[in-house]
Amino acid sequence: MNRTKNSIRNVFFTIIGSMVITILQLVNRKVFVAFLAEEYLGLNGLFSNILSVLSVSEMGIGTAMIFSLYQPVANRDTEKIKSLMALYKKLYSVIGWFVLCAGAAITPFLHFFIKEMPDIPYIHLYFLMFVLDSGISYFYTYKRSIIICNQQDYISSISTMSASVATRITQLLILVFTHNYFLFLLAQIAFTRLENVIISKIADKKYPYLKEKNIQPLEKEDTDKIKKNIFAMMAQKIGSVIVSGTDNLIISKILGLKILGFYSNYVLLLNTLNGLIVKVFNSITASIGNLVVKGTKEETEKVFQNILFANYWIYSFAATCFCALFQPFIKLWVGEKFLLSNVAVWIFVACFYINGMRQTVLAFRNATGIFWHDRYRAILEAVVNLLLSIPLTIIWGVAGVKLGSLLALLFTTFWLEGYVLYHKFFEKKSMKYQLIQLKYSILTIVQCSLMTYICSLIDDGTVLSFVVECILCVILTNGMILILFGRSNECKYFINIAVRLIKRKGEK
Repeated sequence: MNRTKNSIRNVFFTIIGSMVITILQLVNRKVFVAFLAEEYLGLNGLFSNILSVLSVSEMGIGTAMIFSLYQPVANRDTEKIKSLMALYKKLYSVIGWFVLCAGAAITPFLHFFIKEMPDIPYIHLYFLMFVLDSGISYFYTYKRSIIICNQQDYISSISTMSASVATRITQLLILVFTHNYFLFLLAQIAFTRLENVIISKIADKKYPYLKEKNIQPLEKEDTDKIKKNIFAMMAQKIGSVIVSGTDNLIISKILGLKILGFYSNYVLLLNTLNGLIVKVFNSITASIGNLVVKGTKEETEKVFQNILFANYWIYSFAATCFCALFQPFIKLWVGEKFLLSNVAVWIFVACFYINGMRQTVLAFRNATGIFWHDRYRAILEAVVNLLLSIPLTIIWGVAGVKLGSLLALLFTTFWLEGYVLYHKFFEKKSMKYQLIQLKYSILTIVQCSLMTYICSLIDDGTVLSFVVECILCVILTNGMILILFGRSNECKYFINIAVRLIKRKGEK
């Protein structure tokens, strides 16, 4: 029950923080397109993607180190925690300097990534500001991990939310009163630095042993295990960065910055919601790690099935809403001229759903530490993605780049990750898991098709019709899921948790 309480608390603060940030992001983007040229939108997306490619230098070190911390944190082995954190700090300092130096080295060659260089002054300076914002984070963020491993991710969420709110409000005021992109980026850098310093100070206060100098070297067995996990995660990191970090580069080079700006509005909405849900799963990973250390595999598999059901409910509902409401919202938010084709939207949402349905497997992979066994899976996905995305983009434009990503996901990652988890950790065949995923996917397609048709009958381009569509999506989609699964063990599991928590509150 303590694991459940920690998970719920972490999830609660994550959701509240993300909702506030999302609202501010939407307002921020609306003002952004009103006061700055469309090419600036594309520039934002392009620079962010270049930095995400440079983040390959992180090599999955964070995930591997957090896994290494689960057992000593559960056992309260302070000396080992100190040793691991010292190594973590050293590795992340090297990464931070690499990102800063590599980013500076790339700056003179930005024209290679853009079809036609826009008439934007100081474009190289703006890129260096993106580099600085990304690079300095590595020097502080490692201390966030000890807070997360102690199942107190809500502290990190509150810190991130506060800094993000301050950043968005400041940037909003800058756009309205100065229309200055330089000051817009400067605010981002300042608050990133401030938030990292704050979370570092919180970690030092909660765990004062982090400041102690008497640190013992790690045993060879521990360092060998960490090296093995980092090597496995490195291959996965390279693959995932190529998959997620090249779409904007391909669009920028083949279709131009203006189209990239249109595409970035859709990506902002998808990534914002996906980022929120991923944070929810990250919030419970430490509790899963604690269960893996202290529980049995049978108990762990039952929890896996329950979380997979919640994973389906969340992403199926989100995908249905996106299919039905994406185009009406874009028209109301930034204007009809920013619309992409309906086919592109369906492909975007399919990628969102398929990627989203991996979150349970990824959370358990990170908690169980089975990185080694699927180390080349992401590389395979990346190769397939590049081979498909570039020619498909030339043929079908924006829809083509995501179609390549979707096909790569379906041919490789979507079924391989579950196979590895079941065979290497649960030591069972994965067919049951694959059939469950197939069932969930078919039901989601039915829901998306039905709600898109219903909403198309109502939509007349007004705010009122959009509100009605939103209400129908919430009621009908969740109603369908509840009717289909209300008597299932997975649904009853979450109902029982809610009842127990309510009873506890009543007793207090």
